Amino acid sequence: MRWLASSLLFSLLAVALALAGRYAPGYVVLVFPPWRIELSAVAFLLLLGVLLAAILVFARLARFTLRLPQEIRTARARREREKQESLYQATVGAWLEGRYEEAERSGRNYGAGGDKLGLARVVAARAAHAMRAYERRDAHLVVAKEYAPLAAYFFESEVRLGTGDLPGALGVLEQALALAPKHPALQTLKVQALLKSSHWSEALKLVDDLTRNHSLEDVQARQMRRVALLGLLRRDGMDNQALLAFWKNLPDREQRDPLLARGGAEAFLRQGNPAFAARIVENALEREWREDMARFYGSINTDNLPRQIELAEAWLKAHPRDGGLLQTLAQLCAAAGLWGKSQSYLEAGLALAPNVESLLALAELEEKSGRPNLACNHLRRALDLCRAKS
Repeated sequence: MRWLASSLLFSLLAVALALAGRYAPGYVVLVFPPWRIELSAVAFLLLLGVLLAAILVFARLARFTLRLPQEIRTARARREREKQESLYQATVGAWLEGRYEEAERSGRNYGAGGDKLGLARVVAARAAHAMRAYERRDAHLVVAKEYAPLAAYFFESEVRLGTGDLPGALGVLEQALALAPKHPALQTLKVQALLKSSHWSEALKLVDDLTRNHSLEDVQARQMRRVALLGLLRRDGMDNQALLAFWKNLPDREQRDPLLARGGAEAFLRQGNPAFAARIVENALEREWREDMARFYGSINTDNLPRQIELAEAWLKAHPRDGGLLQTLAQLCAAAGLWGKSQSYLEAGLALAPNVESLLALAELEEKSGRPNLACNHLRRALDLCRAKS
């Protein structure tokens, strides 16, 4: 469109000059003593146009010549940016595709500076770590910390956590959290480090904070809380009253959790409170029946063994082929001095599935009953089972 407009304009000027030359007989006299030049008005205008065009072309050439060094520098800088961007893309792409050697090489060669330099070196460090080139990994991290410290600290904390350097991991995480205090992934890593370092209370508090902020999935939060609570239940230092207060403050869902219930029951057994330990296991079994929990119930001997036996026999009606429950009944009956019933339950359990524990218990009963030959037979069967498993 622009060229069309220019062509029309020049055509109009040409027509105007032609008409002017035909109907305007004027002339122009140029005097340069001792010379004198006479030109028609049309010729003068044409020469003037050519002169102006020449001046314009010369001005453009001069401007282009003066700007040429800057244009060259700009073109070189643009090519360098394109090269560095290509290197960055190659670094990330190679890492995502599992080409670790290429990823490290591209990340090492990237040199545009800024955040991308730090990120490229973090990717190079991850690639070197994947290739077990730990010295190169550490060298990349030194550079990365200058340009992208958060990403570098995040990776370093993962490495230290994976290698078991828990104090180092916590130290790096503190540096990272100083840059981004609410970073959910960093806080999750800190929870893992605290759990592995047995800092149960601090880990539990941080898990609760992350749960309130919706920074953790429900399943992940429950797993982390379970580990922290089990650590608190298994540690020494809480007396019976403190343990009771701690347990009663737990939500009902966690009190009935099989793993937590067992941990709590074991803690109360250590405190000499088997009655409360039995109650914990009973509540957990009401929520979810588990053979291992039913088996564990047999190791809890309260002052009211008849009630325990009665309750276990009621469970047996609902779970008649539960080997763990049969062994529990045998243990409870033996603790109550009911040797005949204990032997019956042991034999019923062995009929379902032979196991070393039941055979050893049966051998002990036969020995107490004055039948050493039968006890030896059970011990021999137990030995054969052990050999078969090995």
